[in-house]
Amino acid sequence: MKLRFLLSGLLVASMLQAQSSADSNAIAQMTKMKRNYELPDPRPFAETIRAEDAKILLEMLASKEMQGRETGEEGQRKAADYIAAQFKAAGLLAKADRNTYFQDIRLRNTTWTDIGMKVEDQEFKNRTDFYVYHGNNPDNPLLRIKEVVFVGYGIEDSLYTDYEKADVAGKAVIFYEGEPALANGKFIITGEMRRSGWSMDWRRKVQIAKEKGAIMAFIIDPNFDDNLKSNKKSLSTYGWRPESVDEDKIAESYLNNIFISTRLAKIILKNKADKADAVIAELREGKKTKAVKVKTKIEIRLDKESKRLEGSNVVGVIEGSDPVLKNEYVLVTAHYDHLGSPDSTVIYYGADDNASGTSGVIEIARAFAEAKAKGVGPKRSVICMLVSGEEKGLLGSKFYVEFPLFSLKQTVADINIDMIGRTDDRHPNNGNYVYVIGSDRLSTDLHEINEYSNRTYTKMELDYKYNAKDEPNRYYERSDHYSFAERGIPAIFYFNGSHADYHRPTDTPDKINYDALAKRAQLAFYTAWDIANRPNRLKVDGKK
Repeated sequence: MKLRFLLSGLLVASMLQAQSSADSNAIAQMTKMKRNYELPDPRPFAETIRAEDAKILLEMLASKEMQGRETGEEGQRKAADYIAAQFKAAGLLAKADRNTYFQDIRLRNTTWTDIGMKVEDQEFKNRTDFYVYHGNNPDNPLLRIKEVVFVGYGIEDSLYTDYEKADVAGKAVIFYEGEPALANGKFIITGEMRRSGWSMDWRRKVQIAKEKGAIMAFIIDPNFDDNLKSNKKSLSTYGWRPESVDEDKIAESYLNNIFISTRLAKIILKNKADKADAVIAELREGKKTKAVKVKTKIEIRLDKESKRLEGSNVVGVIEGSDPVLKNEYVLVTAHYDHLGSPDSTVIYYGADDNASGTSGVIEIARAFAEAKAKGVGPKRSVICMLVSGEEKGLLGSKFYVEFPLFSLKQTVADINIDMIGRTDDRHPNNGNYVYVIGSDRLSTDLHEINEYSNRTYTKMELDYKYNAKDEPNRYYERSDHYSFAERGIPAIFYFNGSHADYHRPTDTPDKINYDALAKRAQLAFYTAWDIANRPNRLKVDGKK
């Protein structure tokens, strides 16, 4: 009886194994037929991405101990250490700063607490009458000016100078952007139709004025309106931005300087405006420049406040097995930061946003590490990166693309996961869907691979509602994949949609659908698996 039962069990096991092998062969054949290349069977590794394992990770990341994981706060540092420990336990390589799992990110927020200008009794406005580059101006709450000296183009060169007999010590200087040219179109300094470096080097002009003892520089911009529009981003002080150098030291090395319109220049020069125009006209005739002095009463307010913030991206590497393809990189990303704890009574747990995506990436990292340990790939190197600073403006990913740890030119794709643990009103009580955003924007290969992976393995509803280019929520631009897409790197973003607990303290682990989380992470893994193992890198055939 026992022997018959044992033989029966062995027969069933053998049949199941044969069926599994047949399924595997069928999938391999299907892959070969559809794509003309074979892949190792990813299912044994995808199946290690389990709801119960993701639950353990998420409950820790969204616990009271992590304090909402706000970038720069203790909770974020604890979460980073926890993620790094998971990468280490899975056997991922540490190849970030100082051969650790951490890429240090340094962020800065600069704001004008007061910025303005008064000439005599008339007030003028920033970005209307003048504009200022905050990174090239030291903090100066109040500067009083009693005399302004017009010095043509503000140039001092061995071939030409605007400072001959000009005493500017203790005074403000005012000069035109660009450089002088003769009536025949030839530039005075080069003697030819081509410009010299002075045409664009306004910073050098400001430094010369400082060396001569000036206390302020007004730069007349003849194309004021156009430059104000085109330099909007550089002039903005809104939000946090990556910092690679000590901006305070750079700003302090400058003389305060302001770009002004020709209209404001005439107001500053008062009854000497015509005389200044005559100086420029005489330059066109080959005559020497002459300084024009103006007594005045000007107040400048450049009251600046700068704050620094430090966080970290957590990076683990599964090195590729192919001696050539390992130098290409597939990124799998999610942000692990959230909104923190504004006071002792409230914690923004961020279970779905984005402890869910973070847990998914850790599970994907474990699956790739398991494949690597069993000698099954991946051929390309897979970089699993959890970024901070997302909630402050995608700053962790922006910092990475400014200071990449691995060549961006060799980065094949970014697979990004942001909120995969819940359902929305469009799919009530049904976790068998996922929103797919960006897959077709830069690479039709990426889109087709994701479609094929889902059709073959996960069989979810792929909802492209938020991928529409006129979609008002603009989700394509609101998660970390966008930092890579801006650099022309194909990117795909998995998302479960918004819900009533989005960015509220009620986004807690008890509301997570862990089966849905695991299945969505599996789809991301299958897509990454194909990209990491296919013989040719993705075609970039979409518009940037």
